[in-house]
Amino acid sequence: MPGYSPADHVPRGQAVDAPGFDISHSLPQQEREFVVLMYHRVTKSEMPDFLPSVLNCPASRFREHLAALKRHCSIVPLEEAWNLVRDRRRLPPKTVVLTFDDCWYENMKTVVEPLADAAIPATFFISAGDIDGEELHPNHRFYYLASQVGAEQLARGLQSLLSSPSMVPPAEASPGNLRQWLESALGYALASESGSVFLDTLEKGLGVASSGGMGKTLYMTSDQVRSLPTYGIQVGNHTVNHRQLSTLGEAGQRAELAEAQRILSALTGKPVTTLAYPYGRPEDFNDISVKIAGELGHRCACTVIQGSNGGDTDPMRLRRIGVTRLSGQELTIRLFGAAS
Repeated sequence: MPGYSPADHVPRGQAVDAPGFDISHSLPQQEREFVVLMYHRVTKSEMPDFLPSVLNCPASRFREHLAALKRHCSIVPLEEAWNLVRDRRRLPPKTVVLTFDDCWYENMKTVVEPLADAAIPATFFISAGDIDGEELHPNHRFYYLASQVGAEQLARGLQSLLSSPSMVPPAEASPGNLRQWLESALGYALASESGSVFLDTLEKGLGVASSGGMGKTLYMTSDQVRSLPTYGIQVGNHTVNHRQLSTLGEAGQRAELAEAQRILSALTGKPVTTLAYPYGRPEDFNDISVKIAGELGHRCACTVIQGSNGGDTDPMRLRRIGVTRLSGQELTIRLFGAAS
């Protein structure tokens, strides 16, 4: 954020790095805590597509959010916000951090350009395996297949492929919940070799047109990822294949985290020191995930656990708030309790 410096928020006459400097207990809460907002894909279209609505925020709504945030908040880079809290220094009033998960091509226009025009910092947590991807990520491929047929046809198709026909997909489940149910029933993730074989068979059984090549319209290219730091965007780790880390052994987790970190650092020429755990619920990562992330040099990591972050927050378990469905006014009320 041009012109922003931690020194701007230190009492006059007090050195930034003074030993023992701790004003946290005398500060109002809004200067001791920060909020991390979570987005995924910001879409030009107002119309829903095959991806779950929780992943999509219309660009018109995002513009509302930016207007509200610029009016009411101080928007600060993720690591900078954490460093101020860690060192018990004064945060700018109403500090907010912006984060965007996954590897969405559309965000180059709908997010990167407006943020750059307003000199607003953000972090993009990128799933490295989707960069330059021509095929849909297995999760997104499942959502596409589910969107092409009715719920009853999908249920019959799934039951015919499961080991026990008595397994009945939950009625009226969201696409995400249905995917989680299916992976539990299968005993493996769709984002795996076995999962790809299953999706091939399901696609054929449903008679759905192939989704081949659709990734080219959804995911960022290497050149786009490479360009992000020039727009003031920090690139963070979101693993290679967006796997649920807690289902992997230590070697598998290390491979997912280390390889994504290597790819992203090579593209941007910058160290990758922040992470968002895929899915991000407490059951989606574990102490091994946290240990490996720290060993690889990640300084902080985001979850989807709701809440704000202060001096007592574990930097490897930072909380975030999903705001995709909120209007600009609702966002202000959610963050500060009143629209002003």
